[in-house]
Amino acid sequence: MHPVVQIKTFASLLADEIYYTFSFLRHRRGVMRGEIFHQLYAMGYRSAPIVCLITFLIGITISLTSAAQLKMFGADIYLADLIGIAMINELVPLMSGIMLAGKIGASITAEISTMKVMDEIDALTTMGLTPVRFLMVPRLIAITLAVPMLVALADFVGIAGGAIVARTVLGIPIPVFAGQVLSAVDLSDFLTGLGKTLVFGWAVVVAAGYKAFTMERGAESVGKATTESVVLSIALIIGLDCLFAFVLY
Repeated sequence: MHPVVQIKTFASLLADEIYYTFSFLRHRRGVMRGEIFHQLYAMGYRSAPIVCLITFLIGITISLTSAAQLKMFGADIYLADLIGIAMINELVPLMSGIMLAGKIGASITAEISTMKVMDEIDALTTMGLTPVRFLMVPRLIAITLAVPMLVALADFVGIAGGAIVARTVLGIPIPVFAGQVLSAVDLSDFLTGLGKTLVFGWAVVVAAGYKAFTMERGAESVGKATTESVVLSIALIIGLDCLFAFVLY
């Protein structure tokens, strides 16, 4: 498919998803009952362990690599500032987005692609249902509800990883570390990180739907579409993160 056609198709699908999402919020029609909660369970509850594990390890890694340099200048306490600001503003949104691309994006693409191969998408159309509304709206709403929970948990465990390193390597008591973090960050930092992660989550779901709905017929195309979905999602996340950096900083 020509790149210009791909861009037009992506924009058209995005416009349809936005329209149908707002239409559902107004009229509560066109989506299977209970599907939003099912998707919320998959995207939120089942994604939380891996997201928390990765951010916890990132918090430990950043703390270990920074502690030695800060200790040389007698600025041990500023490790709390570094970890708090870096995790909340940048690392948690970026790592959460990438984890969602690998887990949620791949799952959405594989599921919808399989439905297309099995002619279930055509069956929905025959039944008078709009596939984009029926399949994508619950996923967009679910990711919107899941992201705040994931961000709050990831922020906490990421900073906790830094606090553990500060206590064991630098001897900084955890209450002192926590107080310094709270003095370095405020609500606007949390909201900035939350907003970025929401945009990344939406990008993952839209990219996954785009690759699924535009895949070629054939069982082998399911794996190809799933791989391309993850690659496209990560590329969008990195590009959007650069754009946020230009706008916010």
